[in-house]
Amino acid sequence: MLGHYRSIRRLTSIARILAHYDVEPLSNLSMPFRLFTWVVGLHPAVRRDRRESPQVRLRKAMEELGPTFIKFGQALSTRTEILPEEFSVEMKKLQDEVPPFPFAQVAEIIQKDLGGSVEQLFRTFDPTPVASASMAQVHRATTLAGRDVAVKVMRPNVIALVELDIRMLTTLAELVDTYLKDWKRMRVKQVVAEFASSIRNEINFQIEASRAQKFRENFKEDREMRVPAVIWPLSTRRVLTLEWIDGVPIDELTHHAQNAHLDPVKISRNIVTSFFKQVFRDGYFHADQHPGNIFVLPDGTIAILDFGIIGRVTREDRVLLARILQGFLQRDYRLVARMHIDAGYVPRDTDVDAFEEACQMLGEPIFGQPLKDISIGNLLAQLFKVTEQFNMAVQPHLLLLQKTMLVLEGVGREINPDLNMWDLSGPLIRDWMSEHLGPKGKLIETKEHIEKLYSAATLLPEVIVDGMERLSQDHFQVRIHPSALEGVEETIAHGLRGQTFAIIGGTLFVGGAILALGGFSAWWYFPPMGVAGVSYLLGMRHWAR
Repeated sequence: MLGHYRSIRRLTSIARILAHYDVEPLSNLSMPFRLFTWVVGLHPAVRRDRRESPQVRLRKAMEELGPTFIKFGQALSTRTEILPEEFSVEMKKLQDEVPPFPFAQVAEIIQKDLGGSVEQLFRTFDPTPVASASMAQVHRATTLAGRDVAVKVMRPNVIALVELDIRMLTTLAELVDTYLKDWKRMRVKQVVAEFASSIRNEINFQIEASRAQKFRENFKEDREMRVPAVIWPLSTRRVLTLEWIDGVPIDELTHHAQNAHLDPVKISRNIVTSFFKQVFRDGYFHADQHPGNIFVLPDGTIAILDFGIIGRVTREDRVLLARILQGFLQRDYRLVARMHIDAGYVPRDTDVDAFEEACQMLGEPIFGQPLKDISIGNLLAQLFKVTEQFNMAVQPHLLLLQKTMLVLEGVGREINPDLNMWDLSGPLIRDWMSEHLGPKGKLIETKEHIEKLYSAATLLPEVIVDGMERLSQDHFQVRIHPSALEGVEETIAHGLRGQTFAIIGGTLFVGGAILALGGFSAWWYFPPMGVAGVSYLLGMRHWAR
């Protein structure tokens, strides 16, 4: 009962905020909601807020709706195939800074999750947080062993709120699918499902801790980037304790004279090199590298924090991306077009000449600029727009990669305006391709294929026996992925409705004919036969769909 009350209260709050800002096109979901939006708009303060542009109103609504919607808006900022460009730009401005929650609640969460009081577990613990966001806040502390640490504590009740908001977003997505037919191609329900999976990972600090550990292992031999160590005995789902990083936030680097000894060229080189190692060497990259998550150490090494959002790139995608970038560098647009078709990103029957010409129209104006002014992130962004015209399937991991590259280029050029991404990344990409596509790479690929074949061969007898048992017991079941059923349900529903009308019409027609043959008056047989005609027409209309 309490759960239903909370759901109704939250749904009412969401409706009120959406109506307040007249969020388009959600304000047109249904007649009752349009009326509610109109009534809310009678207030003078609401009328003032509605003078803003639609994209600003959407951003303000997201901020007022709370942490889940802020994160959803930030996720949407990368989905240019869903939101128009001006909306995507505005979503990137979403603020994730809120007042801290009381230290008494911090102490209570630590007591429950770590099994001891703050005084028992830490030598020192600063009650004033160094950072506060919608999901958690961070405190500086010292362990009993004397190690300086950062303790990240999740906000009270945020897990329950996120789960409630996911249900609300799912409901909203279903309403959009039902009432806004033009949005059906955008697969809003699928987008919400992907977001739900992502944010559930973010509200589990054990997942973030394991990601931090993986990044630390990946970069243990590298000098460009440092990843803080996880203090596992002091980490749970709601509490994450990491080694304290004593550095300068990268967005403050150029604002203070005491940072003058730091070399901006070296720092920007470290940013680019570490990122390309994440993508091409590891296939595992930090996808939230905004300035607040990047610190600079006294020797120019960078450190990254907050591992809530990560991206993965398969070996096949890495090869594709490297060849595409290589194709643009060499102005070989035929190669760029062939790569997209061979990878199955665009349909096989795509006109290669037309696609090559589109890539050339994209590339030539860019290469009229000085090389240092060319943005790899912008190049990929424009390439994705071109491929949309050729029915390219959405690749969320590549969109995430493109967004991260844009952010990092902006960060790097802020401290080093002459940053040349091509000069820095070119040798890294060439070395990676030489290693993975040359003789050594072929040997590695052959070894992987042999291991897969061996694994499959060892499983084959078990699969055959299991199949024979199921066949003998008539236990075979066909499993179909839900995505394969998109549109089928609606088609079946139309068919059933048409069949229903046909059965009703046929029954009435036969009944009317019997009455007519029995010598009854037209007043008896004409009405059912007339209704039969209408049912037949309605049935034909549904079948035509």
